[in-house]
Amino acid sequence: MKTSEVLPMRVGILTLGCDKNTVDNEYLAGLLSAAGCTVHSLLLDATAPELDVVVATTCGFIGDAKRQSVEHLVALAEQKRATGFPRRIIAAGCLAQRYARDLLREIPEIDIAAGVGQIEALAAWILGENYDEQRNRTAPQPSVVMRRSLPRMPLESAPYAYLRIADGCNHQCAFCAIPKMKGPLHSVPPEILLDEARGLLARGAREINLIAQDIAVYGTDLGNNYRLPQLLRDLCRIPGDFWVRCLYCYPGGVNDALLETMVSEPKITPYLDMPLQHMDPEILRRMRRPFHDLDIPQLVMRIRAAIPGIVLRTTMLVGFPGESAQAHRRMLDGMRALAFERLGAFPFSKEEGTAAALFPRQLRQATILKRWHAVMQTQAFIAERFQQRRIGAKVRVLIEGYDAERRAWRARSAAEAPEIDGSIYIHSDTALSVGAFFTV
Repeated sequence: MKTSEVLPMRVGILTLGCDKNTVDNEYLAGLLSAAGCTVHSLLLDATAPELDVVVATTCGFIGDAKRQSVEHLVALAEQKRATGFPRRIIAAGCLAQRYARDLLREIPEIDIAAGVGQIEALAAWILGENYDEQRNRTAPQPSVVMRRSLPRMPLESAPYAYLRIADGCNHQCAFCAIPKMKGPLHSVPPEILLDEARGLLARGAREINLIAQDIAVYGTDLGNNYRLPQLLRDLCRIPGDFWVRCLYCYPGGVNDALLETMVSEPKITPYLDMPLQHMDPEILRRMRRPFHDLDIPQLVMRIRAAIPGIVLRTTMLVGFPGESAQAHRRMLDGMRALAFERLGAFPFSKEEGTAAALFPRQLRQATILKRWHAVMQTQAFIAERFQQRRIGAKVRVLIEGYDAERRAWRARSAAEAPEIDGSIYIHSDTALSVGAFFTV
């Protein structure tokens, strides 16, 4: 039966994985809502009853994310068998792009496997346009081109939003399967981004977080000289009181033009997410990181000198094949020396189809986990010193909501990116306004 015969439909959207999936699902929700569907955000709860369609946008980046995606798809399938709802299950996103045949074979309750870069086609399939019985709708060559502005419907009530300025990746890091799942870099034209940012701000966002696989290479595929610094300046020209935050910026693209823009535009938070993955030059070379020959300590000093008080975030990948005890010590020593205020770490996992999965000198899982714990303990000490230095300081925060359990208002300052850096809690006898800036 064509889904167009049962409109208005009830569609549940389940977001798994990264913030790029959040953006995809908000586009999908916008298209479906404009067509008259009732859209439910399932977040991590796949048990909403009596839905016509559930779209699970999956993650295929690392083993834990894959397992979580599969577990939720299995739960949906069991619910469908037991209750008849949801009537249709669609697996979308990176895991579906890469493992469509396996998912459709192992979980026959999945009606469609749709990959990446298919938001408008996915909405059309749900609405019954171009209807057929084909279950595997993934593209043989994934591509994430955005050719026009799409409506966005926020799936959460939050005063911040993600602006995906590009997708896909031209880097060939040895541990990463993203280029295989998403294809090459495609920057979103600036006129689309600026129009989208205006819409997000008009709907109440007070913080725009720039995301991509690597925002530093934004515009290099557009055939002109429009790059990240120009985009930041144009975003800051939009009227209003709001923050702009830079996430996922590879160190090779942190140049004078970017630093000058960040320091000269008050709307840009003094915060930079700069994923390194390691501190040992030989491991970085083996990882095929595009900046393996860069002097990272010198770069960090230059950033801190250019933007006093900046908060730096990075990521470490622990236990990469060939990581010796000495290389691990270099990671810990580098962390202590550079004192990143924010840091996340992941244990290495062998991802199918990546070069690193076949590298010799693979480490035992027990060794990897022991080293990961050492990294997290080291960072906990660094982060505690940073937090101690902030005691007594006045900071401007963005109010995000009320926490009834704590009986306090939840907020973030420029030093905390959403979802990953924690919150500031404010005890106030008077009600505060969600989405307002406040000084504490």
